[in-house]
Amino acid sequence: MSEIIHRYPEVSWERLSRQIQWKQGQHTLCVGGTGSGKSTLAGELLPRRSHVAVCVSKGYDEIFDSKYYRDYITYHDWPPKDKDNRVLVWPSNGKTTEETREIKREVFAKMFDRILLVTGGWCISFDEVHYLSESLRLSKHIVDLEEQGRSHHISLWANTQRPAGIPLACYTNASHAFFFLTQEDYDVRRLGSIRNRHTTAKELKANIEQLRLHEFIYIDRYGVIPPCRSIVNVKRPVTSSRKAS
Repeated sequence: MSEIIHRYPEVSWERLSRQIQWKQGQHTLCVGGTGSGKSTLAGELLPRRSHVAVCVSKGYDEIFDSKYYRDYITYHDWPPKDKDNRVLVWPSNGKTTEETREIKREVFAKMFDRILLVTGGWCISFDEVHYLSESLRLSKHIVDLEEQGRSHHISLWANTQRPAGIPLACYTNASHAFFFLTQEDYDVRRLGSIRNRHTTAKELKANIEQLRLHEFIYIDRYGVIPPCRSIVNVKRPVTSSRKAS
């Protein structure tokens, strides 16, 4: 007899967001394709952290002109001024793609080292952890932050489009996980690294395959909140040009 797959219940975002207990030192993983709502979801929850640094590793994204990030100051290097505790770390481009990657790698490596070894206390949000770990060759830095960050009161928010190509530590150290629809079978199988006493890898895979556009599954590693489905508003109201420092 085949296993009966239960569809996770749908919960309003207003209710779910109140229930999620994301504490400083806990890490979050968010998986979904372009335009799925990852950055919007991050924008909803990042205000819970007192010091937030968003690593903008790729090109322009209109989400950073939305209400969620209007109070963030853009920096092209690290560290920011002491008074600025909500920042976009957005390294400048070089003359070539290779030079640009090296500039980004240098800025983010310096940032990660200083936060982990000196200051602690920040929440670091990766706009695309796959690009940071693979293209910028920062995988070892990210693993160190994932595995040692808790003891330094560091929280991580890791966004990625390709769950199969990121460090395993992003899964094993995630206290909270959000999964949007993904079509790649290998990517879905990779999600089996997330363990929860309320569900199985097979059930998680089946539920992900049934998601609607912008809908996501929330997994609480501690099992306090059973797996559920929800959706956030992905409309992005544009604000005025942002400040850079």
